[in-house]
Amino acid sequence: MSPGRTSHVPASGAPDRPSGAGGPDRAPTRWASAGSLLIAILALLGLVAVTVAVASQFVFPFDQPWLALARTLDGMPVVWQAMSQSANIPLIVIGVVFVLWLLWKKRHREALLVILILVAVTAGSEGVKQLVGRPRPSGTGDGIPGVVYSYPSGHVLEVLTILGMITVRSWRSSRPFWLRLALVLVVTAEVVLVGIARLALDEHYPSDVLGGLLGAIAALGWYGWFTRPGGWADRPASHHARRTEGSGA
Repeated sequence: MSPGRTSHVPASGAPDRPSGAGGPDRAPTRWASAGSLLIAILALLGLVAVTVAVASQFVFPFDQPWLALARTLDGMPVVWQAMSQSANIPLIVIGVVFVLWLLWKKRHREALLVILILVAVTAGSEGVKQLVGRPRPSGTGDGIPGVVYSYPSGHVLEVLTILGMITVRSWRSSRPFWLRLALVLVVTAEVVLVGIARLALDEHYPSDVLGGLLGAIAALGWYGWFTRPGGWADRPASHHARRTEGSGA
């Protein structure tokens, strides 16, 4: 080191690296971020394509066979009602707790992003239902006043969106791999069972479930993109973390 020059070395003993600096260790992060954006765009395009097909009264070849298969499970209405209801009030509570937890962690931008995504998927689902106007297989509503139309499946859309955002956040954490993997498997099972329940109860066609899945995947892609390291919804927490490290806490 030249005389008269100083170099700041943080408490960890490693020299500072400017935020966003490149390096081999950042390559996976960049690829994951790009993947989130690509998934969001492709899923959104897929949702548009399926929506146009449903609005045009296109007959999906898998709708009737898969619906008939699911209907053979209707001998367990209590089980499927319970699975269906798990994507109602309990899911709302989980979503509210998630937002409150983010606020408690001072991740205000991420909390706002989650709120905006939830508003978008809920309003978007109802808007598409009214636009497409597809009757439910049962020909009746879902037991909720004003809920008459079938496409897309709001239950599947919302359960995957809410639990999926929590899963993405957990996957990026430092928790043990087995715990993160267990959460992925539990959420996957919940989404699959909710989808089956909606078919077994004769409330949706399989293509309705497909529309819900595509909408949720698009929402998760945008969530992953905006919360990526250095992303808009990640910056406040990153700045807070750097200030904490700099203070020696």
